Amino acid sequence: MLNNDIRIKTNNPINDNGNNKIKVNSESLPFDVIDATKVLKPSKQEGSNSSQNGLSYNSDSVFEKFIQALQSSPVMSEGGKKLLLNNQFINHNIKNDPILSALFDNFIKNIEMDEKEVLSFLKFQQNSYTKFHGEFFNSLRSLLNKNSNNDDFKVIVRNFLKSYDCFVSVDETYNSISSTLKNIYNNLPQVLKEPFNDIVDKMILDNYTNSSDLNLGLLRNEILPFVGRYIAKMNDFGPIRDYVSVLVHNIVRLESSSKENFSTDLDNLFDFLKFNLNIDNDALQNIKMSLINNYETTTNVKNESIDSFFKLIESGIKESENKVNKGVMEDITESLLFSQNVQIPLTHMFLPLNYNGMFMFSELWVSKDYENSDDKKRKNEPKEVYKVFITFDIQNIGYFETILVFKDSKLSLEINVPSSFKNYSKLIKSDISKILNKKSIQVSDIYINECVKRRRFNEVFNNLSERKNGVDVIV
Repeated sequence: MLNNDIRIKTNNPINDNGNNKIKVNSESLPFDVIDATKVLKPSKQEGSNSSQNGLSYNSDSVFEKFIQALQSSPVMSEGGKKLLLNNQFINHNIKNDPILSALFDNFIKNIEMDEKEVLSFLKFQQNSYTKFHGEFFNSLRSLLNKNSNNDDFKVIVRNFLKSYDCFVSVDETYNSISSTLKNIYNNLPQVLKEPFNDIVDKMILDNYTNSSDLNLGLLRNEILPFVGRYIAKMNDFGPIRDYVSVLVHNIVRLESSSKENFSTDLDNLFDFLKFNLNIDNDALQNIKMSLINNYETTTNVKNESIDSFFKLIESGIKESENKVNKGVMEDITESLLFSQNVQIPLTHMFLPLNYNGMFMFSELWVSKDYENSDDKKRKNEPKEVYKVFITFDIQNIGYFETILVFKDSKLSLEINVPSSFKNYSKLIKSDISKILNKKSIQVSDIYINECVKRRRFNEVFNNLSERKNGVDVIV
């Protein structure tokens, strides 16, 4: 009978006094010795820090780097406040800027909205928050949930989503390619600029002609080899190489955006639904029509308020010579981009508003804290909890914050008001209760407090703390 004990012996005896431990001469090693404790450091160990919500993390971790970036990133409402509420900034900077003055007037005109237009403005942002929104993609999600163990179906859906994303983003891809080629041109030596420009001039950078094959041929066979030869001969590992990486990424997206590629992946998806998942013809036809309606909605629906805002921001960064204006627009852009960070499990919306001649800038952060959780700790908790964090900065009135929590079909509100309103807490609470009762909304609690400090969204939501359970691989 075999012995179940497995014993491992070393070639060198190891004593507790450490006299026989192997000594490594680090000077002879071709690399630095890695400190293994940096991979996952216990919370009580030196170098560990405490974050919000009692979260412990390693100061060298990915999550900590994200937290540091979050704390130092600009707050969008600060830039919005300057654009709408700071008369000194508007009169001395925006109005005196020959590029931004007319764009600003158009922006102010387009944000003049009533209640219905405000709702439409927010719905447009919510509906365009992702390309994969609408009835068609809800149907795909439902089918994936019902066939969660079908790996072949997951591959089919993944390929379709990739080609769909590239197909509906051709204009953005061409814009990125054009911008990247300009940046490469600007960083090339003077002697190479003219021959490089001669090649680029052959391209037709738009989505209105059947020029994708021509453009792909020029990019793959002439432009990339041209820049590659320059990098190889000159050993230029500066910004040009970074721009080449962006260019290669966009070339791949352009290849995937062809109508033939999209048509093939679409046919594969519908064939799989019909023959593998046994979707009947009527249901399949409804799914096809929902895709057509979804595509027409996303391509045709525009919002002039958002378009005028983005035009103002873009022109301020690229064309304005006023450094103050440029800095404000860059901060707003950075904040908008940061709100899309994969570490932030929230939907972010904003509202610049001219309501009856009164200006306001608002931000909304929306989260579903958890839904139908299988966590044993939450088995006695409600199935769904929604939380919304809203900030209002209103002209000549002040700054407000509101936290709404919807749980067990009841609404809880926490409203922070300017100091000038603190003596009217009871009246505000009474009026809000009446409004909610008229809407047949059940209320559990209403709290009215003085706003003594502006909070950021990460101080309100605890979703970020879920990252503490992840394995840190930073060394």
